[in-house]
Order: sequence, then C-alpha cells, then structure tokens
Amino acid sequence: MENLGAAIRKRREELKFKVYELADAVGVDPVYITRIEKHSRLPSPLIMEKISKALSDEDLFKTYLKLKYPMVYQRVKARDLFLDVEAEKIAEEMVRKDMTPEEAKKLEWRISRFESVAKKAKIKLKKLTKKLEDIERV
Repeated sequence: MENLGAAIRKRREELKFKVYELADAVGVDPVYITRIEKHSRLPSPLIMEKISKALSDEDLFKTYLKLKYPMVYQRVKARDLFLDVEAEKIAEEMVRKDMTPEEAKKLEWRISRFESVAKKAKIKLKKLTKKLEDIERV
C-alpha cells in the first residue's frame, strides 16, 4: 500500500514548506497535517483536495482516491488514460509539416474538443470530491 502521508511530507519538503505553512494554506491545525504525514491518517476528500492544490500535485489526490475510494480511482484513471492518449495523438499531428488546410482545421477542432473534455473532467472531479465529502459527513 502506498504511504500517502510520506508522499505529502516529501512533496511539502521539496517545496520547502513548513508544516504550519501547509496547515495555513489548507485551513487546518498543523497537528492535523502531522497526523496525516506521520500516522497515515486519511483526511476528508475536501481537505485532501486542498492539500493537493496547496502542494501543486494532483497525483497526491489520485493516490488518496486509490487508497480510500478504489472504485472511484479506477474511473479517474480510465479518464486520465483517455486524455493522455488523445494528447499524444494531437502532439504527433501538430509536428506534421505536410498538413492540408482541411487537416489543420480538423486538428484545431480536436484541440478545442480536447481542451473542453479536459476542463469537464476537472469539473467532474471537483463535483465528485464534494459528493464524497457529503457522504463522509453522513
């Protein structure tokens, strides 16, 4: 099992954040951050989202989902895989030199569609985080 607390501590230290600085950014007590880092306590989804954002590391949130909500993680992982594959295809097309005007227009449409899908995926993840938080409150 991956150790989320150690990953959070490592990222915090890479950014040269003190525990109290991360706690301030997240809006929690420094003791709470220490419990997460040293004792592998899993925070609520909302707090984990804030930690990931404060440390600029979306992968921390995905690790959290993998540990706490494995079925949700599988859906997020599948979405990310689709986006990665599509991004690679677009990148390959962008370096082509012999593109016709029609192909260039189609590529512009694909890029626009990709940006839209990626934005919607981010919004869905935000909504999902809120739903998970609501479930935990019950």
